Amino acid sequence: MTSNFSDINALVIDNNSSMRQIMVSMLRVMGMNTVIVANTESQCMQLITAGNVNLVVCGWNLPKLNALSVLKKLRNNENTLKTPFVIVSSMIEQDLIKQAITMGVSEYLVPPFNKKIFEQRINHALKVPIQASATSLTRTINKKRFSPKVTASELNVLVVDDVADNIAIIKELIKDKYRVKASLNAKTALKICLSDSPPDLILLDILMPEVDGLTLCKQLKNNPLTQNIVIIFLTALSETEDVVKGLSFGAVDYITKPIIPAILLARIEVHSKIILNQRTIQGQIDNLLQQNESSNEYNNNKYNELSKLLRNSTETITDLSRSMNTRSSQQYLSKLKYNIDMSTLLLDNSQVLAKIQQNNYTLTLTKEKLINLLFPVLNLFDCAIANKNIEAFNNIDENIDVNCDKNLLKTVFSSIYFYSLDVATRGSTLSVTAENYQNFILVKIHNFTEFSEEDLDNIAHLSFSNKANKINDMSISLAFFAMEKFQGELYFHSSKECGTTFYLKFPC
Repeated sequence: MTSNFSDINALVIDNNSSMRQIMVSMLRVMGMNTVIVANTESQCMQLITAGNVNLVVCGWNLPKLNALSVLKKLRNNENTLKTPFVIVSSMIEQDLIKQAITMGVSEYLVPPFNKKIFEQRINHALKVPIQASATSLTRTINKKRFSPKVTASELNVLVVDDVADNIAIIKELIKDKYRVKASLNAKTALKICLSDSPPDLILLDILMPEVDGLTLCKQLKNNPLTQNIVIIFLTALSETEDVVKGLSFGAVDYITKPIIPAILLARIEVHSKIILNQRTIQGQIDNLLQQNESSNEYNNNKYNELSKLLRNSTETITDLSRSMNTRSSQQYLSKLKYNIDMSTLLLDNSQVLAKIQQNNYTLTLTKEKLINLLFPVLNLFDCAIANKNIEAFNNIDENIDVNCDKNLLKTVFSSIYFYSLDVATRGSTLSVTAENYQNFILVKIHNFTEFSEEDLDNIAHLSFSNKANKINDMSISLAFFAMEKFQGELYFHSSKECGTTFYLKFPC
């Protein structure tokens, strides 16, 4: 993580003075000496185009400013194209989120969040300013808050009451369904809410000494870091006026004393479902960001590889023009054909990945001869096999039929074969076999080269992550990604004695 932020000039844009003050304070605590503020779009753009701003933290839809409008102007200006842009908002409308991702938002933060999360996201935005990305924070540092919570038992409930017996009764009723914390006063409750593990829901007594429940409710709802915590009041029947005031502050419900267990459990269950839905939405936002980042990385990798292949093609054509009508012309033509074929294959695989990530890929199942699908792919690699002096064996029964999506099967097979050929040592052996079972077809790609532990760990990581940095790594990642869509299985085994085998299990 970046440890020195003193050279960063940050611009905070938000007309909510409370939120603005908190973000300014957090940025300064991080070590940023220059933090300026703006609350209109024109003022914002003047400061940015002056060239003194290298980080923007912006609210969403403000009276005199729209985050998407500012972001679009930044990304359309060559001088500000790479300026990190972080949106902080509880606005979670999917279509608008997708627009922000398309325009290149660096990070998107949904309150409530803590200082650690804020710093991590700001740091990531500074490192990766253009690619829309969901950081690993959602799965590590802040997993409990930001990742989708599947069951109510994962939710944290804070009981706040100055009477210990009341707390004991409630804890006994809900301890088997939720994770329960307790506080005897508002001061301690506020500390818990501002901690790195805040509650998802608070059962809050109204009448307490020193700081009462209404005051605590107002404090929580006026603080952007805690304003989304659900509050249910615990109240006596005579406190109607206080309940109305509390609901106006932002509480969502109330339960009268003495507590009736069935009502308590029912009310908490209703609001738990709402909380779980909100966590799911946050997870969906982060997934959209991660998919967009992965797609960008894949496209960049493919672009670099295609550029290399096209350069090779240009060189080959030049050499061919000098040696036409000679024996070597056939070799040059073979190289040219290989480069063109590989370019086409990479483009086809890129298109498949893009459609899968956009949930726009429709499986088209047809009955095909397996050999008719695999042999054309294998023929593409003849030139590479010859260049590495690899001995290739293929044993595919011509009678094996497979009910499959042709494009998806070719994508999986070509990606794994590409990887196996790339890592194969010169002069080694590479084989492809296929076996027909009752409910599936098993294709084996065997390389007599043993993979190192580092390579195996890398493949295992890529099996559950669609993020890769090298072209052959991305081939493995794409294969796992496509096989999941295929509802098949992809696994591997490597040893010094037997080499390395990839197993592609396709449903019949």
